[in-house]
Amino acid sequence: MEEEVARYLVALPPDDDDMASTHANGVLSGLNEPTFVTKPLPSMHDAVRLLLDGDVDLIAVSASQWSSMDKTGLTVASALGRREPTWILVADDRPDMLEHGARVGCDHPLLHRQLRRFRPDLILVDPSDEEPSWCTLTAAERMSRWEDQRTEGDLHGYVIPRSMHRCLEGRPPRRHTLGLNREDPTRHRFVPPPLGGFTLLVARSGFPAAPLRPISDVGALLAHRLERAILEAIPEHLQSITGVHVERRRVGTLLQEAAKVQDEHAIESLLDPEASLKTKGHRLEIIIETLGVDGRGAAASERVFPESEAHSGMVRALEEWSELLEAMTTDHEELGRGVHYMGEYEEAYAAAHPSMMRLDDE
Repeated sequence: MEEEVARYLVALPPDDDDMASTHANGVLSGLNEPTFVTKPLPSMHDAVRLLLDGDVDLIAVSASQWSSMDKTGLTVASALGRREPTWILVADDRPDMLEHGARVGCDHPLLHRQLRRFRPDLILVDPSDEEPSWCTLTAAERMSRWEDQRTEGDLHGYVIPRSMHRCLEGRPPRRHTLGLNREDPTRHRFVPPPLGGFTLLVARSGFPAAPLRPISDVGALLAHRLERAILEAIPEHLQSITGVHVERRRVGTLLQEAAKVQDEHAIESLLDPEASLKTKGHRLEIIIETLGVDGRGAAASERVFPESEAHSGMVRALEEWSELLEAMTTDHEELGRGVHYMGEYEEAYAAAHPSMMRLDDE
């Protein structure tokens, strides 16, 4: 007698900007073992009600949706492979090739500051400044409006989460990644807003998650847990202007990147004098970056450490970021004495000076 294949009914609530239900439907529909049957639902409320009543087994949600949900009686049972969390520019030209003074649509505070840092000449257009209902529109509606303005010549381009690019009907226009640019540290990097690209499968508390292990992505689960913890540790007024990225990475990839940019410190942190790995296994990379007004100044912490040190590494990264942020946003009073060792720089060092970075317009 053939062994019965496990079968799960997965509720698909309406997509948010991260398009988790669309992603889950595409991945789960093609699997044979275990078998998943997807069921679109009109609201998250309906999905949770059916889950708690036992009428469905799982709900596909984005990390942002999960953060705002009532988690009573619910748990994350699995995570699909993470999609690229960086945002994109939809335009005919690359970000560095747009004409001087180009008009670019951007409705996210962090991306606004990152673009200001990269191209101070750009004219950034945020529809929510003039239209309060903008934030209530669906991803597809906002994408359609952006694209209409671009094709009509009112905008040269617009910035959106990568997942929203599929919302347009027909052949989507060109996209250009606003990425981390690890291969070239001289280029501006765009650390993405936290929690992008995750598709979580939420179940009732006590749900047997073991049968879902074949589809679970260990790196995505760990990255999600750490990014959530980091976001919760960041003061609320800084969350919208702080980029956070956590990734589980292969040592070989890290060594290749370090060799390409001749980063001897990174290589020495991974290899002992005999060129053997100091610690086996994957590494975790954490990047936290807060930008000042118009992208002027940045407080950033970037750390790579063994997977076994996930918690302590996260804590150290947060401490480093917090200390740097405080130092950069604090006005420095005049120093009366004790700086004679600065030589010719003593006068400039001892003088009072304003903070190196402002978080808000005065």
